[in-house]
Amino acid sequence: MQKKIILSIVMIIVVLVIVFLSQQTYSKKIGKNLISAATSQISTYLAKGSIPGLTGISSKINDQIQNIQSGGATIQNGIDQTKQKISDTEKNIQNYFSGVANSLAGKNSCVTQPTTTSSGQ
Repeated sequence: MQKKIILSIVMIIVVLVIVFLSQQTYSKKIGKNLISAATSQISTYLAKGSIPGLTGISSKINDQIQNIQSGGATIQNGIDQTKQKISDTEKNIQNYFSGVANSLAGKNSCVTQPTTTSSGQ
């Protein structure tokens, strides 16, 4: 526990020192040199095809993308089922009110009751 607190304090001090030095005029040249060195190092890693410490991350990202895609298919299936239920309900309501209208107009002596559909649930 104390190691975490000490590490946190050290990290805060490092960040504050970096912020302070970045505001000084003489540190601009050092910053440009660091940025150019980091850029060349990153381009070297990219030319090799991998960046150390990030090799396992790409497989985890791919797994998460596949999980999201399969979840999207499940959601789409649920949406399609709900659309079908709404469509069936709308047809039943239309049939019911059509029967009521026909009954009031004297065309039919009984009111058509809505039919229920079984969707497997």
